[in-house]
Parts: sequence; C-alpha cells; structure tokens
Amino acid sequence: MFWAYILHCRAGKLYTGHTDDLERRVWQHETGQIPGFTRNFLPVKLVWSEEFVTREEAKEAEKQIKGWLRRKKLALIRGDWDAISRYAKSKSSPSTSSGPPVVVSDEVHNHLIREARTAHPNECCGILTGHGAQITGLIPAKNVHSAPATHFEIDPQVLINAHRAEREGGPQVIGYYHSHPHGPAYPSQTDAQMAAGDDKIWAIVAPGETTWWRDTPDGFLPLPYTVTSS
Repeated sequence: MFWAYILHCRAGKLYTGHTDDLERRVWQHETGQIPGFTRNFLPVKLVWSEEFVTREEAKEAEKQIKGWLRRKKLALIRGDWDAISRYAKSKSSPSTSSGPPVVVSDEVHNHLIREARTAHPNECCGILTGHGAQITGLIPAKNVHSAPATHFEIDPQVLINAHRAEREGGPQVIGYYHSHPHGPAYPSQTDAQMAAGDDKIWAIVAPGETTWWRDTPDGFLPLPYTVTSS
C-alpha cells in the first residue's frame, strides 16, 4: 500500500507528501531526518492520511492537495465534504481536452455528488445516459467489486438492462461514472486497466470536484463541462 498524508507543522503550516511506509516516514519527519521544509518547522504532527493501491495514485493525490487553498486542506483534515465542495476552485476540466464540452444538468450533477456521498467510504458507480455529449440522466448501480473502497464494478445486470432499454428506444448509454472517495478526480492506473477504449464518457467524482473524460483507444482524455439549470 501507499499513502498520501498531511502534517501540521510549527506556525500552523501544512505539509503534504506521499510514501510507501507511513509510520517510518512520519517518524523521519518528527525527528528532523528529512532535509527541507519540515525540518525547519518542527514539531510536526500527522493530521491526515489515506491509503492507495498504487504509488501513482498516491502521487496524484499529493499533487492535487498541494494545489488546494489552505481552507480546503483543513476541510479535508476535518472530513468536511460540504466545505470541500464549497471551496472547489473550478467546475472545469483541464484545458487540454478531447471533443466538445459535456453538458450536464444541475439535477444530474447534484445526483452524482449525492451518490458519492452516500457510498462513502466506498466507490459509487453507475451509467450515464443522454445524447451525444449531453448528459440527461444516470442509472445508479451496485458496486459489486470485492474491494469497493478502492475499485468499482458495475452490476452486470444493470448494464444488460440499460443496453436492452437503449435498443428498444430508451435513453442512450453514453458513459459511466464512479467516485474516488478520497481523491483525486483523475483516472487511476486501475481505471486505465479497466477501460475499453470505446470513446465512452466517464465522470469521476471526488471530494469537491467532478471531472469528465473520454475513454479513447489512446487513453483517457479530459473533457471540459458545463452545468446547466434543469
């Protein structure tokens, strides 16, 4: 396992890092064995940590948290999802993107956030429906993966029913969604391994942030999105 972590340092400063041995790394920080920032602001105390399956995921979490304002980091330490959401800096995906912006109603967007909160600390998952790049609905599904805290697998029966309904003239299945309960809102290495490269849209919901992606044969490409009033 790997960890992203936050230390509270002298003068109220916060330090974010990642490691493959949390207990040892915190001890090194506490005893001043690691040159740099924390040595200059002893004493330090571990105030938040989260496990990840891969180093890449832990590094991405570290990178994302380092870009947050202090108040958002403090909300993460408190586990205050409402505050994290309020402090989200942007609803837009990264600027380099593939395809037209995703258009999603505020009703569907809020439903995604509720699904993530309800499933926490496990990952939620489901199906996105609509037309083209317009998201008009979602179909929640049970996460049937054996390790739902770090992985997701949409209930196969829900997938079968959704595709059958589409063939019979119902809503078009245009993608899928799932949550990263502890961030970041970027496709993980596991997501990349599961991806079909079928150009479907993926939504990833993390604390305070939702991002949208195109699952291309060359990998995930970010999509900008717009939330509209219902």
